[in-house]
Amino acid sequence: WGEQKTDKVTFVFHALYFLVISSRFVTLANKDVNQAGRTKLDRERLKSCMREMDSMGQQAKQIRTQVKKNTFRDKLKLAQNFLQRLRFLADEPQHSIPDVFVWMMSNNKRVAYARIPSKDILYSIVDEETGKDCGKVKAVFLKLPGKKGFGPAGWTVQAKLELYLWLGLNKQRKDFLSGLPNGFEEIKAAKMSPCLHSVPPVSLIYNMKQVFQLRAHMYQARSLFAADSSGLSDPFARVFFSTHSQVTEVLSETLCPTWDQLLVFDDVELFGEASELRDDPPIIVVEIFDQDTVGKAEFIGRTFAKPTIKMCDEHYGPPRFPPQLEYYQIYRGNCTAGELLAAFELLQIGQGGRADLPPLEGPTDSERGPILPVPLGIRPILSRYRIEVLFWGLRDLKRINLAQVDRPRVDIECAGRGVQSALIQNYKKNPNFSTLVKWFEVDLPENELLHPPLNIRVVDCRAFGRYILVGSHAVTSLRRFIYSAPDKTSNNWATAGTEEEGDKEKKKKKKKKKGGVEEEEETDESVLDWWSKYFASIETLKEQRHILSLDVFLCLVQVYNKELETEYGNFEDWLHTFNLYRGKAGDDDEHALDDDRIVGRFKGSLCMYKLPLSEEITREAGFDPNMGMFQSIPHNDPINVLVRVYVVRATDLHPADINGKADPYVVIKLGKSEVKDKENYISKQLNPVFGKSFDIEATFPMESMLTVSVYDWDLVGTDDLIGETKIDLENRFYSKYRATCGISSNYSVHGYNVWRDPMKPSQILAKLCKDGKIDVPHYGPGGKVKVASRIFQGQTEIEDENGLKKQTEEHLALTVLNHWEEIPRLGCKLVPEHVETRPLLNPDKPGIEQGRIEMWVDMFPMDMPAPGPAIDISPRKPKRYELRVIIWNTDEVILEDDDYFTGEKSSDIFVRGWLKGQQEDKQDTDVHYHSLTGEGNFNWRFVFPFDYLMAEEKIVISKKESMFSWDETEYKIPPRLTLQVWDADHFSADDFLGAIELDLNRFPRGAKTAKQCSLDMIRNEQELPTISIFKQKRVKGWWPFVARDENDEMELTGKVEAELHLVTAEEAEKSPVGLGRNEPDPLEKPNRPDTSLMWFLSPLKSIRYFIWHNYRWLILKVLGLILLLLMLGLFLYSIPGYLVKKMLGA
Repeated sequence: WGEQKTDKVTFVFHALYFLVISSRFVTLANKDVNQAGRTKLDRERLKSCMREMDSMGQQAKQIRTQVKKNTFRDKLKLAQNFLQRLRFLADEPQHSIPDVFVWMMSNNKRVAYARIPSKDILYSIVDEETGKDCGKVKAVFLKLPGKKGFGPAGWTVQAKLELYLWLGLNKQRKDFLSGLPNGFEEIKAAKMSPCLHSVPPVSLIYNMKQVFQLRAHMYQARSLFAADSSGLSDPFARVFFSTHSQVTEVLSETLCPTWDQLLVFDDVELFGEASELRDDPPIIVVEIFDQDTVGKAEFIGRTFAKPTIKMCDEHYGPPRFPPQLEYYQIYRGNCTAGELLAAFELLQIGQGGRADLPPLEGPTDSERGPILPVPLGIRPILSRYRIEVLFWGLRDLKRINLAQVDRPRVDIECAGRGVQSALIQNYKKNPNFSTLVKWFEVDLPENELLHPPLNIRVVDCRAFGRYILVGSHAVTSLRRFIYSAPDKTSNNWATAGTEEEGDKEKKKKKKKKKGGVEEEEETDESVLDWWSKYFASIETLKEQRHILSLDVFLCLVQVYNKELETEYGNFEDWLHTFNLYRGKAGDDDEHALDDDRIVGRFKGSLCMYKLPLSEEITREAGFDPNMGMFQSIPHNDPINVLVRVYVVRATDLHPADINGKADPYVVIKLGKSEVKDKENYISKQLNPVFGKSFDIEATFPMESMLTVSVYDWDLVGTDDLIGETKIDLENRFYSKYRATCGISSNYSVHGYNVWRDPMKPSQILAKLCKDGKIDVPHYGPGGKVKVASRIFQGQTEIEDENGLKKQTEEHLALTVLNHWEEIPRLGCKLVPEHVETRPLLNPDKPGIEQGRIEMWVDMFPMDMPAPGPAIDISPRKPKRYELRVIIWNTDEVILEDDDYFTGEKSSDIFVRGWLKGQQEDKQDTDVHYHSLTGEGNFNWRFVFPFDYLMAEEKIVISKKESMFSWDETEYKIPPRLTLQVWDADHFSADDFLGAIELDLNRFPRGAKTAKQCSLDMIRNEQELPTISIFKQKRVKGWWPFVARDENDEMELTGKVEAELHLVTAEEAEKSPVGLGRNEPDPLEKPNRPDTSLMWFLSPLKSIRYFIWHNYRWLILKVLGLILLLLMLGLFLYSIPGYLVKKMLGA
C-alpha cells in the first residue's frame, strides 16, 4: 500500500475484487450449512446478510472498473463504507455467550470493574475468526460501578490491570497459553485430577525478562480544559507505565503549560521475548490534573501513547532516534480537552547497564531544582519573537455575578509571557482602550505547527483590588498574524479600462447600424429608475435585460446572494473580533451551543515577527515606533456617523399567522435609537418588497451593532419577531475595503445612477493614495491617469442635466477605484455599489433560517460634508392598462350535441375569456346556436382592465382574502389571457370543448387564415417566434383551442379568430369602447346562417334546410328512379296497342 502512490489504486482495485469474489463464496458456503438448531432470527439474519453481501458484491463490481488516479479518493471512501457495513453485519444482534466481568474487591466491597466482551476473547482454530484480544496481554482500565461511573467522577481510572484472557471450547484448552510472552515456567496445583490433562497453572515464573528505561519527554500541553473559575487551570501531568508512575511539576494559571520536563523511569521490567516487546510495546497512560489548593486534584483529561523502542543491539540515531515531538489528543469523557505535545522512548538496558544508554543532560535551571529539561535534539529550536497587540476595544460585555462590567482590562498570554492592556476607566462611556499598541517578547519554536495558542483574558477590576474573570478566548493558530514584509520588487506596468471603452464604442455603432427598429426599442432615460438597475443585475432575472432593452449604458449594481462579510473576510483586514467565552467550562457545555457561552467580544489584532526586525521598515518615513507594525491605524476616539439603511425586500419569510402568511414590517435598532415602520406593514406576504431607507445618527464605538428585524404585525396582542440580522458597522467603517459607501461602476451627476458619496471619485482616490503613502494620481492627456506606476484609461467628459458636456477627471478616477486591487502593495477590491442578502434568524429558533433580507448600508462621518438625499427605492407603482379582446369567428369547433329529430351533430358555441387571477371577472360572448360545421360568428368584445408592473412582468391584484380580512392582500401574477370555447346547454351544465392560454409577454403570432392554424402552434411553442402585446399593442390572427383526450394527449378542438388590443388607462379614457357590441364604438352584428334559427321560430325553414341539406342526393336519386319507373310503366302500357297497330297494318 505505502511504497508508491500508484500502488494505492492497485490495492483498492484488488480489495474490491476480493469483495466481489468473497460475496459469491459466502453465498455458496451458506447453502451447505446444516440448518438444525437455528432459530427464526438466525435464518432471517442470514437472509439479510446474504442480500447485503450480494448487493455489496454487485456495487463493488461496478466501482472496481472506475478506480483511477483522479477518482481514487471517492472510491476509497466507498470501499471504507463497505468495510463499515461488513463490520456491522459481523456483529451478532443476540450474543449467545455472556460478557466477562473483572471486579476489584476491597473489604468484600466491589470497588471497581471492567467489562470485556466475550466475542473479543473467543478462541477459534481459524485465525481470522479469533477475537481481537484472545490470547494477548491487554491493559484493562477499571472504572467505578453504578451511577458513580458516569460524569466527571467516573472518568478517572480506578486501577490498571494487565490481563491475559482466553475463552474457548474445552477440547481446545491445550492452546490457552499459546499467546503468552515466551520464557516462563508453569507452577501447577499439587493435586491433579486424573481426567484433566491440562489445567490452568496457579502461577507463572518468568525467567526471561527485559529491563528498560522509559524517557517521557513532556514538553507542552495546549488548549486545556478550564477547570478553575478564573478560566484557567493549574495543570500537571501524571504518566503511568507498567507498574510505575511519575508526575510533572505544577504550572499555575495557564491553559498552555510548557513543562519542558523529562521524566525518567528506571529499571522497568517487562516480561517476554525482546522481539515481541519491540513489535507491541505496552501503552503509556498520561492523565492531566488541575491542582487545587484545597481538596483532591481535579481530573482534566487523559491520553494514550506508545513509546518508540530501542533494543540494546540497535543504534541510537536517525531516522528513529531521537524521537520527534507528537501531538496526542486529550479526552475528557467523550469530549476533547486539549492536546499534549510529547515524545516517549523506551530504551533497553543491556549487559553494560545504564552506561550504554544515551547520556542525559543534568538540570539546567537552578530555579527549577532537580528537574531535567527535554534534551536539545527533541526540544524544538526556539527563536525570539515579538508579539505586538493592538488593543482597540471591548464590546457587548454581559453581566458577571449580576453586576455590570465597569472597568475591564485585557490580559494577553502566550508561552508563559504576556502583556496587559490599559484599564478602561468607564466601559459605558467609552469601551475603547486609551493605549492602542503594546508588545512582549517570547521564545517560540521555529516550526509554526508547534506554536502554542495565545490566550486572551478579560478581567473586571472590582472594589478592593479584586479582579473577576469576564471571559477568555484562545487563538489556536498564530499563523495568520505572522508579519510578512511587502514585496517591493513588483512593478507592474499595464493599462486598464481600455477594453471597456472599446466595447462601448462597438455597441454604439451597432445601435446606429440597426436604425429605426432599434430606436423604437431603446428605453427612455427618464423611465429608468433604481429598480431598472436592480432587476437588470439580478442573475435570476437576466431576461429582464431583453424585456427592458437595457443596453450596456445601464449601470449595474452588484447583487450578493450572501452577507457582505463573507465576501470580504468579515472585514477583518486589520481589526479582528475575538469572541469571549464564559470562564469555567462546565461539563454540560458540550450540549450547550457556543453562542450561549459568549459573554462579549474583544476587538483588536496581533502581529508577530522574529527579532531582530530589518532596519528598512523602521527607517521608513513617518514610522511611529509606538505603533510598531500597526502604522497608519486610525484613532479610536468616539466618532459621530450618519447611518443610512436601505431595505429592498425580504424573501421566503417564515409564516407567522394561522393562514400561513405574515404581515411583515421593518424595525431598525442601533444603540438606543430604534425606528419602527409599523404603519407601513405589508399585508399577507411572505416575499414583501419594502423599498425603504432609514437614517439614524450613531456614535461609534458605543453604538456600532446594527440590528435589522422583520416583525409580524398583529391586530390583537404584541407583534411577533420573524427574524433579525446583526451587522457590525464598526469593522465596515474602518476597513480598507471602504465599505462606507459602495463605489458605483459609472459616475453620473443626475438620473437614476446619481453618485451617492459626498466625496467625489477623485477625492476618494487622492485620499487612498495619501493613506497608502504613494504619489498622488497624475492625470495626463488622452484620457489617461497614472497611479503607482500603472496607467488607466477612461472617459473625460460628463453630461449634466441639460445635456451639456463638460470636461471632468471623475470617470478616470472611478476607473482606478474599480481596478484598485491591481495597484501593487496596497491594492484591494473596494466594495462596489451593491445589495447584500442576509439570513434572518430568530433567537428562539437558533440555527434555523427564518427568511432572507436584501439590503445595504451607507455610512457618512458627520465631520465630513453632508451627503445628498437618500436614493428613492420605493416600490414601483403598477401602471393601469386595458386589454380589449375582440372575438371575431370560430372554426372547426368539435360538435357535441345530437339533434332530437334528425340525429344531426351540432354545437351551441360561445367563447369565454378572463385574465389569470381575475376569474370572477370572466366574460362570455353570446351563443351561436346550432352550428353544424363548427363555425361561429361573434364580433364580440371583451374588456379587461388591469394593473401591470413592467419591470417584473407581473399583474398586481389587490383584494380581500375573505369577508373577515382586515385589509386587502396584494398578489403578483404573470399576465396570462385564457380563452375557452364552450357548448351551451339549456337544461344541464355547459360542456367544455377547449381552451388556449396566452402569456401576454411571449405568445405565438396568430395564423393569417384558419387553414394555417394548427396544433403545432401549441406543441412547438418554444421554437416558434413569440410576440409581446406590451410591444406590439395590437395583434390579430387565428389561434387553436386544445383539450386533453382520454389518453391525456392534446387534440385540436377548434380555432378562434381574435384581435388583441392593449391601451393605457389614459388612452382608454380618450377612446372608450363598449362591452360586447354595445356603444361606444359598437361592432357589427355577425352574419349568421339561417340554420342557426331555432325550431320553434321557423320550423318550416329549418325542416326544409335539414331535409335538403342531409338527404338531397337521396331525394334526387328517388326522383330519378320514379321518373324511370313512370317511363317504364308508360312504355309497358303503350307497347301492346303499338304492336297490334303494326300487325294489322293500320
